[in-house]
Amino acid sequence: MAACPVCEITLVGPAARELWWVDDQLTRLGHRRRDLLALLYAPPVHYAGAAQQAGPVPAAEVRVWPRERGDVSGFGVRNALLALGGVLLGIAAVAFTVISWGSLGMGVRALILTSITGVALGSVWPLARRGLSATAETLAVVGLLLIGLEFYAAYAADLLGLRSVDAWGYAAWAAAAATVLWGAYASVAPLRLARPLAVVIGQLPLPLAAVAFDAPVSGMACTLLVLALLDLGVWWALPGVRRVTTMMAAVAWASGSLVALVMAFTISSPQSGALLLLASGVALAWAVLVASPVMVAAGFTACVGATAAFPLHDRWEPAVTAVFALALLGASRPPLPERLRTPLPERLRKPGSLGAVAAMGLAVLLVAPGTVYALFSPARHLGEVWAGTSVELAPGEADLLLPSGPIVLALLAVALCLIARVAAPPVVALAVLTVPDLPYPLPPASMVAIATVLAAWAAFGREIPDVRVAAGLTAVASAGWAAAEALATERATLGVLGAVVVLAAACTFVRALRSGAAATAAVALGAFAAAAGLAMDLDVHEAAFGVLAAGALGTAVAAWLREVPAEIAAWGVVAGGLGMAATRPLALSLALALAGAPAFAVALRGDRRPAVWAGSALTVMAWWVLLGAGEITAPEPYSLPVSALLLGIGFLHRRGRALSSWVAYGPGLAVTLVPSLMVAWTAEPGAARPLILAAAALVITLVGARARLQAPLILGGAVLVLDVAHQVAPYATEVIVRLPGWFPVAVAGLAVLALGATYEHRLRDLRRLRDAVTRLG
Repeated sequence: MAACPVCEITLVGPAARELWWVDDQLTRLGHRRRDLLALLYAPPVHYAGAAQQAGPVPAAEVRVWPRERGDVSGFGVRNALLALGGVLLGIAAVAFTVISWGSLGMGVRALILTSITGVALGSVWPLARRGLSATAETLAVVGLLLIGLEFYAAYAADLLGLRSVDAWGYAAWAAAAATVLWGAYASVAPLRLARPLAVVIGQLPLPLAAVAFDAPVSGMACTLLVLALLDLGVWWALPGVRRVTTMMAAVAWASGSLVALVMAFTISSPQSGALLLLASGVALAWAVLVASPVMVAAGFTACVGATAAFPLHDRWEPAVTAVFALALLGASRPPLPERLRTPLPERLRKPGSLGAVAAMGLAVLLVAPGTVYALFSPARHLGEVWAGTSVELAPGEADLLLPSGPIVLALLAVALCLIARVAAPPVVALAVLTVPDLPYPLPPASMVAIATVLAAWAAFGREIPDVRVAAGLTAVASAGWAAAEALATERATLGVLGAVVVLAAACTFVRALRSGAAATAAVALGAFAAAAGLAMDLDVHEAAFGVLAAGALGTAVAAWLREVPAEIAAWGVVAGGLGMAATRPLALSLALALAGAPAFAVALRGDRRPAVWAGSALTVMAWWVLLGAGEITAPEPYSLPVSALLLGIGFLHRRGRALSSWVAYGPGLAVTLVPSLMVAWTAEPGAARPLILAAAALVITLVGARARLQAPLILGGAVLVLDVAHQVAPYATEVIVRLPGWFPVAVAGLAVLALGATYEHRLRDLRRLRDAVTRLG
């Protein structure tokens, strides 16, 4: 029988055989689903027997159906919700204690805070028994915050004359008491985070006591370093809290070392060298006994501390630091001659070299202001282009260029030859730029020459490819610096830009440099067009069309070369031309329309079809700017015919084709909706335009929902939401302002915390179900 006599479906052929197989599999899966449901609903005592009766499922019959997975796990969602709820409850508690505290009596205050604290801390046991451990941890943290608020409230209310005690001394005593109380609570509470929190709180008493005793800055730094050393003992004594102890020690050590660094490089205190050497010793102890990566910090502070021990002027200290860093780097990088073997163990050599790199980075950071000033010195010509070379320096600018700057950068280049040769070319160029007192004609000309040499190196050099790429990029940067520095005079600008255009165009014939050279040529040609137009005494909006022509030429060349960076650079030139034309609305409208032409031309390529979006956007923007230039307050009579035309064209193109609704109807809807929304936002209160726009947007949204079209659905809904939100915002703001500040935060915190607890409860049930299925399998 070739077909069914009832439904007339074909019963022969490959499709029919596959349909029979699918039906058979569906039947077997249905039976298996019924058996599994019956098995899961059965009492737990019958699981083993039922599993034996059911038997294993053959591998050929098992089908794992894919399901969509989010990028956040269920436990991550639970933790986020519980953390958010705890933070909101903490904010509400602080607001209640600080703001609403004065309106309540002493007994009511103590009763409220004590009751809430007892409930929060005591609820962890029943929650833990029910398997809601994360919720218990969150409530315990809230209880810890309430303990701190109780200490604050006691001091603020002058309980037992506490206001007579020094505030910092009371804070140190309260921190110590809180540490003891929380440590005792952590020893009995079924919590995982209680003991780590006790370690965190234990970091506070010693620094607070130092502040209470009016310890100087050096004393505070020494206190923090000693605290980091004491944390090492806690690390050995309490193995269960080693991770948090390590973090706290790192914070204390970093704080003390930072204070010592500030003392060394600002007030030049004689104690700073000793403090830095102490910091190096503490870090070395941690590196030897706990983790070798801490040797990075030991090496860094050793170099800086040795520098602080030398009585040098601060303008030369970066060079000394760089010398010590280079020496440590050379001593830490094997192989070394036998007579120069370093006493560092093998496992400390690599982190020691990283510490030397960090010290070298500090030296570079100290000379960075002068380097940045030399690098961006052409910016002083931007305020007055072609104003001449005599530019008066502001007070202090001459002091930025340290005499040690070129030495530091030269030593950095030597270090880079040992660890990262690819970064040597730009560092050498920066070292040349930091040399002061060069006559004006020399900087732009020398940088063009350097760019030429680097381009030749990148094109014909025999170095590794990464070094050649670095040389090419440095050549581009050098050419850009030269062009910016040449803005001092008109002749220099045209000469440098012309030379850069010729150089970049010549480099496009080298395959390895084609991408970057084409992008550089496009940018330089646009800048040359702008400079030539301004040199001919054209207005800015008139010179913009020359820049647009250069950008159009760049897009054509980039399309021919099929180089994406060059295409991006050309469109950047087009954007610059649009910015120049923005001074005149009519000129901007014409410029936008002209800029859309190359976008449509690029869209003719098969791999550049999305460029039609850019062309459409530019054309629509040109239309909007033209309407705005005519001071049109009612744009609908002008935009509706265009929208109708575009919608009609989109409807005709969509018939019988799989065309996106955004391409077919998006431009037509946006032409009218966006200007109408902008006018509605500026309308007077009580005007009819926002209501009419909301009704039209609602109709468009419903039509999009009915036809299942994304563009009208999203555009109409967005306009409707923005229009209604703008009208309702003043009333909603007035209602919210009348509420107490802590009330909405507390409500939000309770809601999110309840949601997190519910989420954790469901995760627990799901985990139990998976465990039951695993036992059955």
